[in-house]
Amino acid sequence: MVLRYISIVLIYLICFISPLIPGFPQQEPAHGNAYTVVFFATLIIVLLLLIPERKLERGPVASVGESIAWAICGVFLLFVLQIITALINSIILGQPMKSEHTQDVVGLARSAPLFILTASIIGPMLEEIVFRKIFFGSLKKKIGFFFAALISSLVFAAFHFDFSHLLIYFVIGFFLCYVYHKTGRIVVNMFMHAAMNAVVVLISMNVQIPSTPGWIHLF
Repeated sequence: MVLRYISIVLIYLICFISPLIPGFPQQEPAHGNAYTVVFFATLIIVLLLLIPERKLERGPVASVGESIAWAICGVFLLFVLQIITALINSIILGQPMKSEHTQDVVGLARSAPLFILTASIIGPMLEEIVFRKIFFGSLKKKIGFFFAALISSLVFAAFHFDFSHLLIYFVIGFFLCYVYHKTGRIVVNMFMHAAMNAVVVLISMNVQIPSTPGWIHLF
């Protein structure tokens, strides 16, 4: 299992930095389309590598009803946490409301609409597998929930390379760790994360100005 998880993380890292590989298209919309193909191929490979997980003994999981409740209510809680944390980050810490990471992703989606699939569905699914299932899940077995969530959420936040909004990404990451801890079902996290990103993308793509509302972020 350890080797499988290491392989998944390495494959994800290669996917993430693929635009830096010589020969990768740099002009739009080819860049966004190629990036989407790479993300999709990565997701397929990762899911195939996780097939043996079905044969492993699972820990306690929430009931189907409880899982659905978390999946639906969790989306609203994510937005509430995001708004509150964005206000704290701006008013108390003096950081800008708008996220460079979100601006970059939305800009890419505007120039290459196919990339919307990556931003709203494929990306969130991969992030939940890497940061919650692998990082958090593995660390929790060794150091417990709190420190595992703390470390994995810091890594998750730093990985967005938007350090003026590090607090926002950290809080969202910690909440997603908590949901996975409570439900034991990574698919719940995937739904919440993808739904939130999809809403943000739809809002951002429909605003009439070339920038997104300041309080919304893509995770």
